Amino acid sequence: MKDYKTIVVPVDGSENSKRAVEHAVTIASTVGASLMLVYVANIVSVISNFDQIPNASGYVTEQVALDMEEEGKKILNEVTKDIPDTLSVKEAFEVGSPGPAILSVAKKNNADLIVMGSRGLGPLKGLFMGSVSSFVVTHAACPVMIVK
Repeated sequence: MKDYKTIVVPVDGSENSKRAVEHAVTIASTVGASLMLVYVANIVSVISNFDQIPNASGYVTEQVALDMEEEGKKILNEVTKDIPDTLSVKEAFEVGSPGPAILSVAKKNNADLIVMGSRGLGPLKGLFMGSVSSFVVTHAACPVMIVK
């Protein structure tokens, strides 16, 4: 069996994301790997939905970013609390395009495996937009497990 040491798991609170975490926990428990949970706030996607709002002061953008960070950290905390204490778990909050951000975290952490849901909550919730899992599979330097 492959010697997995670090497993990256993108999370967004969706059911597929939760199932991906369950699979990653099982694998990590079996092989003694650590988990790196990552939440990506896709602020560009969210802001583009507010194209009719005047944004002279930048307040809308700033407030949306703060709200997304709060939501992301809440989701990371919820996921982390359900992972057995016997596993090593780290968290990352990133802002950017989900696919490239996930791959950046994987590269920075020398990921041996990425385990992710096939679809997430969509652009209004700030993460997976249908093709993210496809992007990650296509561009990842390590194996990727897609969970649905």
